[in-house]
Amino acid sequence: MKKFVSFIATIAAVAALSACSQDDGPVLQKPTEFKLNTPPFAEQLYQLENTGDIQFTCSQPDYGLGTETTYGVEISLTEDFANPKAVTLANSLSATLQFSAADVNLAILDLLGVVDEETWAPYADNRVMPLYVRATAQAAQVEYSKITSNVVKLPKVEIYFAIKLPAYIYLIGSPSGWNSPSPGNAEALKDWRLFESEQAIGSNVYSAVFTMPAQPTFRFYTALTEAGDGWEANYLGCPGGPNADTDVNCELTDGVFEGSLDPNTKDKFFFPDFQGGEMTITVDLNTNTIKVQAGAVEVHPTTYIYICGNMASSDWTEPSAANQEFYDNWRLSCSDGSGVYTATFNLDNCGADALYCRFYQALTGWGAAQWASPTDADYEVTSGVAADSKVGEGCFQLNDAKGKNVSVEVDTNTNKVKFTFVE
Repeated sequence: MKKFVSFIATIAAVAALSACSQDDGPVLQKPTEFKLNTPPFAEQLYQLENTGDIQFTCSQPDYGLGTETTYGVEISLTEDFANPKAVTLANSLSATLQFSAADVNLAILDLLGVVDEETWAPYADNRVMPLYVRATAQAAQVEYSKITSNVVKLPKVEIYFAIKLPAYIYLIGSPSGWNSPSPGNAEALKDWRLFESEQAIGSNVYSAVFTMPAQPTFRFYTALTEAGDGWEANYLGCPGGPNADTDVNCELTDGVFEGSLDPNTKDKFFFPDFQGGEMTITVDLNTNTIKVQAGAVEVHPTTYIYICGNMASSDWTEPSAANQEFYDNWRLSCSDGSGVYTATFNLDNCGADALYCRFYQALTGWGAAQWASPTDADYEVTSGVAADSKVGEGCFQLNDAKGKNVSVEVDTNTNKVKFTFVE
């Protein structure tokens, strides 16, 4: 019996030691304190239009062990953060919280419900307002470790109108009553405008569906001016005529006409066989071309996103407007409105055996990409297998890519990215 009791005691002691050993190991703790520091110039006027980046600093939460911490910033127009808006950080892994003033401005406009010039009107003369800022921190992607900081108030923040609206041009001719393209006729001509697509602002591609009379004749104007009552500037006519303000016969073949535009003539497009009704017109001022289609046709202008990485050398080229010519060779396109962007790239000059890259929606400079690695770090992908993406600066890593042709697909509906080696 004594031996049995001794045996039980021994087991209990071993179990206690084992439990003790487990308790002594590192454990991820939920921090109780996280402070966002007030900037030294918080009371000054923040003119967002004239500010590049805004910078805050914060304490580093104590998680009880060394772990990677992901930071975030939220803004609000009220101190209670009833309707917060997240702002993308330049580096989400740094306790120095740096973010774009332009992004803050757009976030405020969104919170205010500003979507166009009409909704901007109440703020045009009342642009200074308080802004509330707070930070978040989370360890190792563990949700329960997330903590929110105190709120810092910036009492004077000046916003500006920065909503990009579709540009437009004018159709001037018999359908519009030959009203002159002058500012005084803006109201009369507002229904005779061709617009950029809202999904392709800045594309310089304009389209509209018009109800036309029979045998319409017209040319285009890119702006309304006072020059010669508007007639003598900014016109785009039909080439092939005598350059004497003359009708040039154009023919719809199977309901379609495709031709060129000439900024040096006022000769007019004339469709003698058109019997009246709906007509879809698309004008591309990148190539000075025109497409006319009988009937109402949905137009999908080509839009682009950009691959950024070591595709062409070991040095990365900044995804900025100044490098547009370079990135014209490194863009994915969508021409059907589906939101799925594709391209095939030759990687003979890839800067390493592996391709490292992420994808930007626009050439606006460094910072978080719209489609980046889902881990905020290099993320290995497999040919032919779609991978998740997120906003960030992490890279997709496609091994053995140098010297290969690679088909790339970015589905902006599901935020999936796929790389496929092709022969």
